[in-house]
Amino acid sequence: MKSCFGLFMLVIIACNDPSPVPVPSPSDSTIIDTLFPLRNLDTEESDTPTTFMPGYYTGIIPCTDCSNITRKVLLLSDHTFHLKDEFNGRELPPQETEGRWLTTNDQLQLLVNNTLTKRFAVSNKGLKEVSLTGAPDALYSNSYLSRKIIGADNIAWMEKKAAGIDFFGLGNEPFWLIEIDKDKQISFLQVDSSHPTVFPYVAAIQQNGQYIYNTDTTTCGIQIIITPQFCSDGMSDNWYEYKVEARYNGITYMGCGVKLNGLPE
Repeated sequence: MKSCFGLFMLVIIACNDPSPVPVPSPSDSTIIDTLFPLRNLDTEESDTPTTFMPGYYTGIIPCTDCSNITRKVLLLSDHTFHLKDEFNGRELPPQETEGRWLTTNDQLQLLVNNTLTKRFAVSNKGLKEVSLTGAPDALYSNSYLSRKIIGADNIAWMEKKAAGIDFFGLGNEPFWLIEIDKDKQISFLQVDSSHPTVFPYVAAIQQNGQYIYNTDTTTCGIQIIITPQFCSDGMSDNWYEYKVEARYNGITYMGCGVKLNGLPE
């Protein structure tokens, strides 16, 4: 009997018209109550502080007395840096600076002879220059240095590092490779050779900022000149921290190189 009565009540409720829901007029003020904050949609990526990663950074920054400046900076894992500013719109030579870097409070500091020369805020957008006190600088408010891939980031070369290779170089037209292992040997491979030519390792002679290796076997010799300088292989977006010349059999091979385990020295 109770089941029949419950079914009868459901039929009555279903047959009745529901109460009309009032629709607010456009002039009425509407209050929206939500369980989450409404997000302000912004098409631009937010500038969020992040952890600094060593590597190669580059970008275009403003210039007060030229068109702009192309800035390139290598920040190596040993806390040394090499910065190069190329002035566009004026006939000025590039300005190069070397020193060491350190980080503190999401900021990167560049020091030359233990004197702070530049400071950058580190964010997901890249490196943005700020004042030496760490305060924002209006001149660089929209200018960032972006991290680019350099040769030392190559996974295959990291395997060579794990295998004990100290320095790796390569070049194109014609293609060649060179590996320096200070505990074993120096090997030079040409594109038309199935096996590298192997030379005994000798320490480099440092001269005019370059590192020069002169080594030979009983039948041939090779001279390798390594120069700390920004270098592009011309075949990819990779950048390198050294320019390399290999002089072998009367031919000079030009290319780039990366320090893997502590060379040149």
